[in-house]
Amino acid sequence: MERIIIHWTAGAHRASVEDRKHYHFIIEGNGIVVKGDHPVIANAGTLQSGKYAAHTLNCNTGSIGVAVAAMAGAEERPFRAGAYPIFPTQLDALAVLCADLCRRYEIPVTRHTVLTHAEVQPTLGIKQRGKWDITWLPGMSSAGDPIKVGDDLRARITDRLRPLQPPPAPPAPAQPAATVGWWSTFIAAVARLFRRT
Repeated sequence: MERIIIHWTAGAHRASVEDRKHYHFIIEGNGIVVKGDHPVIANAGTLQSGKYAAHTLNCNTGSIGVAVAAMAGAEERPFRAGAYPIFPTQLDALAVLCADLCRRYEIPVTRHTVLTHAEVQPTLGIKQRGKWDITWLPGMSSAGDPIKVGDDLRARITDRLRPLQPPPAPPAPAQPAATVGWWSTFIAAVARLFRRT
């Protein structure tokens, strides 16, 4: 597999029957990942009609389709997220899933290999029918530049790819103060004096 293309379903927060036909993975509103009807490998090599995940016009071969179940009723201008906006929980799950897919299929995280549907036309030069997913993320007041939003998602994915840092070493046990040794020696010397008398 060559790339991951990230979408929103333009539906509710649950993976529908239609969503499962078109995407390899769908992230529901609670962050649960639902597998689509077609395995990732179905999009490798020559595609067979009806037997692969058809998620991106003229860009399905070698592409893994990942979608966030959200954005039903959304409007680009003037912007309205609709009744089913993307949740932060979904973004966290998206970053984890995409990082896992990048590791598994050895896909580097670049603008050409991990991108949103909205980036396909400006980045890969493959015409798409006015797709604007994903150009809005939680915390944004309106739809933004697809490349900048894609960069934000790539940064989240890259963070999940970083190796886990080992926990810091525990502090060394406290050493007795130097005066404790001196005091013990003094006490022992006084005790010897009293034994002699």
